[in-house]
Formats: sequence, C-alpha cells, structure tokens
Amino acid sequence: MTSFAKPSPADIDHAIRLAELGGWIDPSDEAHSDCWECMLYDPDGNRVGDGHAHAPNEAMALAWLHVCAPDALSDAYVEPGAVPHDIPDGWRFELTRRTPLTPGCEA
Repeated sequence: MTSFAKPSPADIDHAIRLAELGGWIDPSDEAHSDCWECMLYDPDGNRVGDGHAHAPNEAMALAWLHVCAPDALSDAYVEPGAVPHDIPDGWRFELTRRTPLTPGCEA
C-alpha cells in the first residue's frame, strides 16, 4: 500500500469528466480487476470513500469525488462547484495496485 499526498486540481477535473462520461471503473467488474484502488480517510481516520482507475492519480481523484459528490458516478453529473479542488490537510489517500484475478480463485 502506498500513501500519496493528494490529487491535483487537474486530476479532480479529469475525474469529474470521467464521471460525467461514464469512464470510471466498476471494481466488481472482473475485466477491470487490474487497476489502482484508492481508499480515502478523513482527518479523524475514518474510511469515507474509494476510487478505482487505471492510473493512481485518477483513483485518488475519484475517491475524492466519491466523498464530495457521492452520486456523481450513478447520476453521471457533478454539480458545478460541488467538488473542492483544494483538499484540506489531514485527508489520507492510500493506493493499492489490484492484480488480475486468477481463473478458479476467489477474490
């Protein structure tokens, strides 16, 4: 597991576009089991969101989107201004590289 600082404003804008275009990864889809997974923790240490993508910065930005606009992926819409581009100190993004599932093995 790797902990990165935070996604950039450009990463967040890209995540918003992915959400609105349906370009995000469904982690339950076996075809996308080879991806980056980001777990997001608030300043109190509570896990509050997650994101999955082909690049680590996208996964972090999607996790942030999950917290700020939780219906963005299902609605394919993000209210303008709903997702802050300046992430306050104390938020922790933890990245893990998921690997493809081996046939016959359970996830």
